[in-house]
Amino acid sequence: MQLFEKTKRKPGINLTPLIDILFILIIFFVVSSKIIGNEGIGIVLPESNLGKEQPLTLPILAVTAEQELLLNEISISKKELASALLNLNSPHSAMILNIDKNIPHGTVIELMDIIKSNGFKKIVFGTRLPSR
Repeated sequence: MQLFEKTKRKPGINLTPLIDILFILIIFFVVSSKIIGNEGIGIVLPESNLGKEQPLTLPILAVTAEQELLLNEISISKKELASALLNLNSPHSAMILNIDKNIPHGTVIELMDIIKSNGFKKIVFGTRLPSR
């Protein structure tokens, strides 16, 4: 006597778990990938063995080899810098200063004075790791 009917199942692959895993992997690689910051600005930073990655949330003042000032990648003159720093509304009291290695020391000190007199208490100098 047969109690249950034997039905033939068609073998198949359930794609839902595979798609879930694929999306989790995509999210992982997007979140863990390095965001490249200042590749468009032609600055040769000085080398340092103790260099660290810069936090991207801080405002960045860059000085190119031609002594052009760029505040958050926007060109600005030295006269406009003080008012632009006051209007920056940065929640941090620190600023990243990326200066080309060929800029004179006097210019660096002058920029530091402007930055500190406009409310920034900490200046972080951008460097690069030595090429090997």
